[in-house]
Amino acid sequence: MGDRVIWPRPPVEEQAWRKDSKRKCEFHRDIGHNTEDCYTLHREIRRLIEQGDLRHLLPCGGKQQDKVGSTNPATPPKCTKIISVVTGGSDISGLTYSAAKRRATETKGDRPETSCRISHSDLPAVAFNEGDVRDEQEHHSALIITLSMANNTVRKVLVDTGSSVNLIMLKIIENMGFSEKDLRKKTIPLVGFSGETTSSLGEIVIPTYVGGVNKQVRNLVIDGPSTYNVILGRPWLHLMKAVPSTYHNCIKFPTPWGVEPIRGDQEEA
Repeated sequence: MGDRVIWPRPPVEEQAWRKDSKRKCEFHRDIGHNTEDCYTLHREIRRLIEQGDLRHLLPCGGKQQDKVGSTNPATPPKCTKIISVVTGGSDISGLTYSAAKRRATETKGDRPETSCRISHSDLPAVAFNEGDVRDEQEHHSALIITLSMANNTVRKVLVDTGSSVNLIMLKIIENMGFSEKDLRKKTIPLVGFSGETTSSLGEIVIPTYVGGVNKQVRNLVIDGPSTYNVILGRPWLHLMKAVPSTYHNCIKFPTPWGVEPIRGDQEEA
């Protein structure tokens, strides 16, 4: 297929003991892993199928058959009304329409003309399947996990994709052996679902270990009653390049040695 394929770069010379000579990849023309396990080849095949180069190799040329038992998608319903109303907002956190518009205007000139995409071609792809479902019973549990933080096992950690910050309770860091003197003073208004606000006491960086990966995670500290000890939001998920699935009650994230899962604790939830 010539230039239509994005071929891998030539292998870098490494010491022999760092590679498994019993495994060989025909795509990379190198040893260390098998061809069928090559994540780079898997991604390239998907890309070629999406742009139409390999569709002739798929059943029926990649076209879905119209027959009894087929799973054709349903026709989308006709839209009769568009609803864009959001009640309220917060001037403190900049959630009002005028604040958002002003912020967009201020940052428009700071954006580069061309976006620079970071290549993660060496990381394995993250995927879920029905084999990841442990319990066949339907559940609507929150994604609650247990983590090692500063050499302490912390339970009741909520993974919340709706949170734009990582939160930890003051009593938890005190149990870890920290005090308010260890906090970096950073008062930030935090806005709840119905618009109520509370302020953070400060910020603390805590080493957090999971699945063979240790990251320095920034957490905002708050004082007050909470159902959870820690709430990990999008900053932690993006730092780990993690993909959560509440349906599978599991989180997966890529590492140089493969995809690592973190199972949710349904009893804790």
